[in-house]
Amino acid sequence: MNARAVALLVTFACLTPLGLGGGAVARAAPAGAFTAGAAVESYTPYCGADGTPTANHCQQPPARFTDPANCATAAQLGVYTGRRLFAFEEPYIDQQHDGHYDAGDPFLDCNQDGRWDGNFLGGGANAPRYYDNVADPVSARAIVVANGTRTIALEVLDHEGAFNVYLQAIRGLVAQRLPSGATLTANNIFISSTHDESAPDSIGLYGVNPATSSVNPYWVAYMEQQAALAITRAYAAMQPVTISYGEAIEPANLRQCWSSYPYVDDQLMPVLQARATRTNQVIATLADVSQHAETLGFNGGSALDPNAPVPTTLEQERTWVSADWPYWFRRALEQRYGGVGVEMAGSVGSNETPQIFPAPVSRTPQQFVDASHAAGCRTIFNADQSTAVPAGYYTETAQLGNGLAGAVESALAAGTVSRGTDVQGSRADICFQVTNALFDVVGIAGVFGARPGYVDPNCTVPAPVPPSGNTTATYIKSEVAAFRVGDGTFVSIPGEVFPFTYLRSFLGPQDMPCPDPSSSGACGGPPNPAVTCARGNPYALPPWLMPHMHTAYRFIDGLAEDMVGYIFPCGNGVGVPGEYPVSNPSANSTDRFGCGHSDDSEAASSDAANVIGGAAVTVLDQLEGAQLPSEDIAAGRYVLPGGMLSRDPLGTPGSIGCTVNTVFTASAPAVAVELRDGSVITPARWMSLSGSAQRGPDRNTRGWIDSRGRRHWLDVFL
Repeated sequence: MNARAVALLVTFACLTPLGLGGGAVARAAPAGAFTAGAAVESYTPYCGADGTPTANHCQQPPARFTDPANCATAAQLGVYTGRRLFAFEEPYIDQQHDGHYDAGDPFLDCNQDGRWDGNFLGGGANAPRYYDNVADPVSARAIVVANGTRTIALEVLDHEGAFNVYLQAIRGLVAQRLPSGATLTANNIFISSTHDESAPDSIGLYGVNPATSSVNPYWVAYMEQQAALAITRAYAAMQPVTISYGEAIEPANLRQCWSSYPYVDDQLMPVLQARATRTNQVIATLADVSQHAETLGFNGGSALDPNAPVPTTLEQERTWVSADWPYWFRRALEQRYGGVGVEMAGSVGSNETPQIFPAPVSRTPQQFVDASHAAGCRTIFNADQSTAVPAGYYTETAQLGNGLAGAVESALAAGTVSRGTDVQGSRADICFQVTNALFDVVGIAGVFGARPGYVDPNCTVPAPVPPSGNTTATYIKSEVAAFRVGDGTFVSIPGEVFPFTYLRSFLGPQDMPCPDPSSSGACGGPPNPAVTCARGNPYALPPWLMPHMHTAYRFIDGLAEDMVGYIFPCGNGVGVPGEYPVSNPSANSTDRFGCGHSDDSEAASSDAANVIGGAAVTVLDQLEGAQLPSEDIAAGRYVLPGGMLSRDPLGTPGSIGCTVNTVFTASAPAVAVELRDGSVITPARWMSLSGSAQRGPDRNTRGWIDSRGRRHWLDVFL
């Protein structure tokens, strides 16, 4: 996400749906046998009155299309002549003669929401960004899976994020359109976003000024219709399939970038693939990737994209509609396998677009580097900056997508057919208080559009949302979910989750920005009493979700079921406006180590991670039908060669912070584990953060697997 809203305080591939026609009813499969279908529907805006396929690469609307944003009479069209390149833009008078709407320009308020609704992109930098060209279509990508007993749908949308009210509308439309007797119910539809920052906006933070929403309700309604259509067509296309899984690791030539401390990532990419039983043709390939999709939105300037087919500046590309690198990623998978490619966003919080180099970059931390990259690049890996792949849609963006797809292809080549045939789903509502004072301000201004707030701690009494969207959110209602397809378990997290929140890390209390209220620095004082997680010394971490997932393959489905902003442990929230009003009244986003926290202002509350995590544990455990105990979690340390104990299996310290004065001292990898009671264990195999067996420990290690194949998760925090 972009942090522009801080100013108030001082988020179509042309593929034919597979299989049956739209009105067919999917056949029930024999119990235990998978059936699946997949489909894609574009919701890229059509050409408007002044846009053309040649100049703007938009599609002309079909003959039956009526633009709901065009309420001008013939006489008014002669007055409201402002350029409208795309559908869903209200007529206006371009008084500044700059080719787009500006605050103060007269306009026709066709839907009476009190603002001009038009062509705003979500995310990125230098808002407002008015889109003027389609680089590639943005779309809804759906997979429906059944086993004869249960049917679920999973769908991923190209945009920065979607509020729960929009996703509820999609589920409602699907329920209306499915034929009588359909086995798919609205409650079993699980929807998330790619966090694409070059799609039409669905959040509201990027309008003509910080107090004006950029959500276009005309386009949102169109997006909802198309997203529902993708699911119903995927349902109609279901056929017997074989489900396979694999797990990839991101290419070694990527250097991870972060926007905020701490510097923890998830390099692993679990993958699902469905193949038709009769033909062996691929129906769908889905991969879970923990990287922001933001390259175009943060690029800019007069530099040329080196590989563009015609001279094109990065500034021109900044205002393109695009799925960003997931377009190239999915395109590569579809060219390789056929079917529908799906990119699911994982733990993307603070994980900015990685830099790409011609040679491998160390996967072992070295020292803090504040590198130059469009979206910011605080990193802990050295590389020759002069050799980095240049920015550009046809260059860095394409190479990132293609490189990640290549890693996925390698993983599938070594993948396994799902032994389990279970299909399950579970969801739960959650309610928590918004402690971010900035969110209250922008809510009152109507920035969040149709997002409702609640006036009671159980979220049973909604605050009315007028057409303008002006409402404050004392409490917000959201959702968490979990679903299972054979050997894969997915947990839906409703926001941008920092990886260490639910995947843990090598940090200890001394590495946390605010381990307790008495800590020096920005949080060196009492928290707002509404921040209920700010208790104890140190503040506890949220529940560790991975030990509750049990299957061989485990997916964090980020920005799923809702979008509540950034999600991180309580001890990380030093810059959430209003949470430390005495010691940090301006919500300074620099912590006690001097490390930046530019994302904190976009978190609804530091409480969110605990509330979401607690509910996620419940829905994960309910997938078993009866509550299943967590896999073993043991407190201890890694034993390095020579006997030194360390939180990090590769060396010391567990965190090198954000100063060049601290250098990571790498040793040979850990040889054993010492538990809190002093017992020492030599693992039969090491275990990754996803629960997979490893040949040796690395920065993704989180425990070990014993000789009987049982997982043990090593808690190094305390």
